Amino acid sequence: MNNFLGNLGRAISEGISEASTQTSAEVQRNEQLSKLEIKIKEIDLKTEKNYTLIGQAVVDNLRQGEPVIQEFLMPLFHPIKELDEQRKEILETIKEIKSQQADQLKAQELIKLKKQVKEEVQKLQELKDLGVMDEDEFEVTQAKINKRVNNFEKLYSLKIAFERNLINSDEYIKRKAMLE
Repeated sequence: MNNFLGNLGRAISEGISEASTQTSAEVQRNEQLSKLEIKIKEIDLKTEKNYTLIGQAVVDNLRQGEPVIQEFLMPLFHPIKELDEQRKEILETIKEIKSQQADQLKAQELIKLKKQVKEEVQKLQELKDLGVMDEDEFEVTQAKINKRVNNFEKLYSLKIAFERNLINSDEYIKRKAMLE
């Protein structure tokens, strides 16, 4: 009994630790994303200010009947080019972070699925050991259960397609059934 309680306590502790670590990492990435999105907004405001300065310079020249000379506008345009580069780099960083998040979610789902499959196979083994099912039935059922892990990539992609409304519910159910 004490061994059971010790194992249960350890399992709960490991589960809490894993969830805490995942949550902490997720919060940190979300904070980083928020800071980057704020920087994007700041860059957009600075860019807008520079557009206004260029517009004012053009209008001032036109009001005075002077031609708009490109050499006069270039010093006002250079900051816009620099801001565009900064914005591009930040957007690339945001894309990488979101990709990492997606990869982590996918990995977590695979780990969860493997754990479920392992538990189901253990139950099958126990049924076989008790004589409730024979070797052939065990192998066929085990192959069916393992098919979900073997087709994980396709099942995951199918789920994403459904969530993005790229396929309807009937199509999702039909394709999922074929893969499981």
